[in-house]
Amino acid sequence: MDPVMTLVIAAIVAAIILVMLNKQQVNKINNNMYADEVQQLYLLTAAEYKIRALENQQHNNLTGAETSNLSSSDIDHELAQLTAAFKRGDIRLNELNTKLDQLLNKFNVHSFELTEAY
Repeated sequence: MDPVMTLVIAAIVAAIILVMLNKQQVNKINNNMYADEVQQLYLLTAAEYKIRALENQQHNNLTGAETSNLSSSDIDHELAQLTAAFKRGDIRLNELNTKLDQLLNKFNVHSFELTEAY
């Protein structure tokens, strides 16, 4: 009976260890999912700031506060295309941010204008 009791105790200890390892794996997965959600939230917030800065640049061009060889309709057209593509799911959030950065450079929107966007 002694070897059977030892095997039962070993099985119980092994089961406890497996349950603890499973809990650790589940926690790791949940933490990674949370980190991904936070990163996506930051990217979305950055995109909102960039869009707001481009809209401010468009407004400045309409009011004549800044003269530029690029019209505000160019900004409006490019911005409308990007946001429509994002809403349809044609481009991902990372790509949207990259293209918004390119638009900011194209229309000479400076970083200090991003801070004033909100």
